[in-house]
Amino acid sequence: METRQTITDDRAAYFLSRIEAARNLPSLPQVLLKLIEACRNEEMTIRDIAQIVSGDSALSARILGIVNAPFYRRAEKIVRMDDALFQLGRDAVRSVAISASIHQVFSRVNGQSLFNMKLYWRHALLCAVLARRLSEKTAYKAPELSFLSGILHDVGRMVLWVNFPDEYGKVLQAARNRSETLLEGELKMGITHAEVGSWLLNRWGLDAFTADAARYHHEPLERIHNAFPLIKIIYAANILSDMPDSDFSRYKVIRKLFGIGFTDITDMLSAAQEEVRELAEALDIQIEPVDRHSPPLDGREEAKEEALTGEVRDVALLQAAMQGLMEAPDRDAIQRAARQGIEVLFGTPAIMLFLLDRDRELLVMQDPAGSRLPPGQELTIPMGRNESLPVRALTQKAILGTPERRDRGALTIMDEMLVHILGSEEILCVPLVTQKETVGVFIIGAERAAMAPIAAQSRLLTLYADQVAMSLRLDQMRKAQTRLYQAGRLAASSALARKVAHEVNNPLSIIKNYLKILGMKLDADNTAQDELRIVNEEIDRVALIICQLTDLTSEKDRVRQSVDVNGLLRDLATIIEKSFSTSSRIRFHLDLDPTLPGLVTDRNGLKQVLINLLKNAIEAIRQGGNLYVRTKGLVTRDLEEMAVKREGKAEQYVEISVRDDGPGIPEAVRQRLFEPYVTTKGEGHSGLGLSVVHSIVKDLGGTIQCESAEGKGTTFVIRFPLNGVTKTA
Repeated sequence: METRQTITDDRAAYFLSRIEAARNLPSLPQVLLKLIEACRNEEMTIRDIAQIVSGDSALSARILGIVNAPFYRRAEKIVRMDDALFQLGRDAVRSVAISASIHQVFSRVNGQSLFNMKLYWRHALLCAVLARRLSEKTAYKAPELSFLSGILHDVGRMVLWVNFPDEYGKVLQAARNRSETLLEGELKMGITHAEVGSWLLNRWGLDAFTADAARYHHEPLERIHNAFPLIKIIYAANILSDMPDSDFSRYKVIRKLFGIGFTDITDMLSAAQEEVRELAEALDIQIEPVDRHSPPLDGREEAKEEALTGEVRDVALLQAAMQGLMEAPDRDAIQRAARQGIEVLFGTPAIMLFLLDRDRELLVMQDPAGSRLPPGQELTIPMGRNESLPVRALTQKAILGTPERRDRGALTIMDEMLVHILGSEEILCVPLVTQKETVGVFIIGAERAAMAPIAAQSRLLTLYADQVAMSLRLDQMRKAQTRLYQAGRLAASSALARKVAHEVNNPLSIIKNYLKILGMKLDADNTAQDELRIVNEEIDRVALIICQLTDLTSEKDRVRQSVDVNGLLRDLATIIEKSFSTSSRIRFHLDLDPTLPGLVTDRNGLKQVLINLLKNAIEAIRQGGNLYVRTKGLVTRDLEEMAVKREGKAEQYVEISVRDDGPGIPEAVRQRLFEPYVTTKGEGHSGLGLSVVHSIVKDLGGTIQCESAEGKGTTFVIRFPLNGVTKTA
C-alpha cells in the first residue's frame, strides 16, 4: 500500500493552502481560546476560569450538563460553575469545552450519507472514552489529554469534506466507511485527514502531543511500537472504535501494544458503549446507534462472524472461570469454583463432581449441592467391571452422554439413577484427566433440548475439565508434600529429643532426691507436703514426656484409670496461682461441677492437654485478664451433635472448657489451628502445642472445639465419653 511518505510536500502544501484560503476554515471561539490559555496558566484559579466559562451561556450549559451526567453518579445536582469546575478539574474542563466547541463549529456541516455526522461523532466520542480508559488501565498520567486527543483525532475528515465535497465525496463513496480503503483514497487524492487534522490542531494552538496523536493514528503498527504513550493510546482507541472491523484483529493489536487480555478489552468496550451514550446526551450531540452503519453481510460472512464472536465469548468466559479455580485455596474451594464454572460456561446448575478414591477403587461424589440426595448422604460408584457412563468416560478418557446410549438401549440402572438424582432428562459425563492421570469425572445434567448445544462444545468442555483436573491434582500434591515435610520435621525433632532426654534425666533424678529429703525434714501434716507431692508428680510427668518425645511419630501406649478431673484441675490451679507474682493482673476462676464422676482415661495425657490449654490462655492475657475453667457432666440429649446411644441408653460425657478474654485468634490461623507448626506467638514458639493437644484428645476418644473472635477472647471445649471407650472424630 502507498504510504504517506510518498506524498510530496508540494502536493500537501497545495491542499493546505486551498483550505487556508477558503472561507470554510473553522476557527475556535474567542472564549474557548481564553479558556485554553487559562487552563494552561497555573496561576489562574478555578474562580478565574469559572468567570471565563460563564461568559458563554452555551458552553456553561454543556459543562453543567457533563458534571451532572449519569456516568459521574453524583448524589446531588451541581448548579454553580465553580463547583462544577472544581469537580471536573482543569484538564477535564478544557476537554469538555473543546469538544462542545468543535461540535458547535461544525454543527452546520451538511452531513449526508457519504459523510454521516452522527456516525462521525459516535466514533469520536467512543475513541475519546476508550482512550481515557486505556490511560487508566496503562497508568498513563494524563487521561484527560487522551480523552481530548480522541475527540479530535479525526477532525481532518470534516475539514476535507467541508472544503472538497466533490473530490472527497468520491473517496468516501469508494471507501464505504472502511478505514484502509479510506486512507488509500486520501493518498491518491493527495493528502490524508490525519495530516489535515494535525495541521489544524497546531493552528489552533493545542499541544504538540494532541496534534501528533491525530497525525500518526493510521501509521503501521511496527512504527507505533516505538512511539510515545499518547500516540499508542490514540492508535489503539481508534482501532477499537472502528466498528466496521468485524474480524477481531483489533484485539490482537491491543494485546501486542499493552498486554491487555481479551476479557479486559471486552469489558472495556462494553462499559465504553454506555458511557458514550450518556456523554452524547450531556453534550447534546446526536450519534449513530451501534452497528447501524455496518454494511450487510452475506451468509458466509455472517456465519463466520457469529462463530468468531462465539469463540471470543467462550474465551472470555473460560478465563473468568479459570480465574476462580486459580484463586481457590483448598480442595473444597476448588470444587465449588469448578461447579460454578460449569454453570457459568454452559448455563446448567445440575452438576455433580465425583473424585477417584484409589485406595477404595471408588468414584466418590463431592459437594452434593444441586442434587436430590439427602444431606450428608455419600454417593459412590465402584470402578472395575462397571458399565455405567461415569466409569466408562473415565476409563476411556472420553466425553460420553446418555442420548447416544439411550438410542441403543445401553443405559445402566446407575445411569438412570444419576439422571433422576440430578432432576434432568439427560446427563453428560466429562472425565477429569491431567498428565494421563485420572482424577475424577463431572456429571452434567440438562433437559434434552439443552443437552445437544452443551455436548457440541466438546473442545470447551475438555479445556475446562483439564484445568479443573490440574487444580485438584496440584492440591493433592501440595498436601502430600506438606505431610512429607511435617513427617520430616517430626523425625528430626525425635532425634533431637533423644539427645536431650539423656541429658535431662540426670538433673531430674537429683531434684527428686532433694525433694524427698526436704519432705523428710517437714512434719507429716505440714501443708507444704501436698505441694511437694504435686511437684513430684510433675517431675515424673516431665520424665515421661521426654521419654515419649524420643519418637514423635509412633503411637503411645496409654494407662487408663479413673481420674478425678476436678481434683486434677485444683492441683493445676494451685501451681498456676502460686506462680503468679503479686503484681499479676491475671484472675483465675474455677467453676467445677461437684457431681462430676470419675473419668476413665490416661491421667498424664489429660494433664498434658490441660496444661497446654491453660498455658496458651495465660500467654494470651499476659498483660492482664480473666481465665475461666469449667467442668460439667452431660448426656446425649444435651448434645444433639453427639447424640450417640449405646444399647438404647443415653451416653454420658464430661465437658471441660478453658476460656480467656484475650485478643482472640485470627481467622487465617483458626482454620489451621490444630496443624503442626502453626502459631501466632512468633519466635521461640514451635506451634506444636495445639497439634499435640488435638492428637491426645482424639486418642483418648474425645473431641475438641475452638470458638474465637478477634478482640473477644478464645474458648476451648473438650468432651470425653465417661467410660473413655467411645471415639468421636
